[in-house]
Amino acid sequence: MSLFQNAYGNFLAGALPYYQAMPGIITPYGSLIKPGGRIAAYVRSTGAIDGEDHFASSGMLVRTIDAGLARCRSTHNDIVFVLPNHTETFAATGAIWANLVAGAQIIGVGVPGASNNPVINLTHAGASIALNVANVTLAGMNIVGGVATATASIVVTAAGCSLSGNFLNFGGFALGANSVIAVTGAANCSIVGNNIVADSTSTMIAITGAASTNFLVAGNIARQAQATSGGGFSTTANTTGISGMYCSNYFKQASTVTAGAGVIVLGANTLTTVGNVENWANDETAAAALVVTGA
Repeated sequence: MSLFQNAYGNFLAGALPYYQAMPGIITPYGSLIKPGGRIAAYVRSTGAIDGEDHFASSGMLVRTIDAGLARCRSTHNDIVFVLPNHTETFAATGAIWANLVAGAQIIGVGVPGASNNPVINLTHAGASIALNVANVTLAGMNIVGGVATATASIVVTAAGCSLSGNFLNFGGFALGANSVIAVTGAANCSIVGNNIVADSTSTMIAITGAASTNFLVAGNIARQAQATSGGGFSTTANTTGISGMYCSNYFKQASTVTAGAGVIVLGANTLTTVGNVENWANDETAAAALVVTGA
């Protein structure tokens, strides 16, 4: 029975809603079951634990994200839930998910940054989370770069992809002049609400290609760990056609910050098509943060 007056379970109210007949479900992890979608698999590298007989009977628990993706139907927004204490390590070059299909939703179940949150470790310089099919969501994961000079850690090349609410930790090894996230010719890309740490002389998020239209980079908290020549938060290439919006991002630099040169840098050909609204940055020597509102 509900603890709320006249709510579900109370004799004054109707029965619990029949979820399968509804267009979607809103949960603490977002609106997960989108119209036409379903839960394709649950993922935990250690398999089932005590009390999880329902997984054994249903056959829905798999040990790798790629195995879960193999159960997703293309373009149907099917979901792969990645459970707490799941860990995968990728020590070879190339895209880490061979079975990624359009519309797949990869959702970590936990608190990003927590020690038991599901983890993806990239331990090869060429290992890549390649979002190369449309409308993929990657949310709620711990993603750790475990090698120096990683060249293609997260690469977005397809339209409608989203990185949301992840902890991206690339601060343990020097990336050199390589970005954590590269958006290349991908329309409608969303990078929202992530916690990003990097040790890089390059920008954290590089947006290139004329087809990178209507991007949204919002609500991220980022820290540059490179103390002597750390790169900025994000750049857009000097390419006509790129469009989108930066807003409400917070950036911490370990060296002196210069607006327009060390935080968010817009190519001259994007000044009229890319918004840059109330993005904040500070450094060790500044008494207060700097609001970045220009190119």
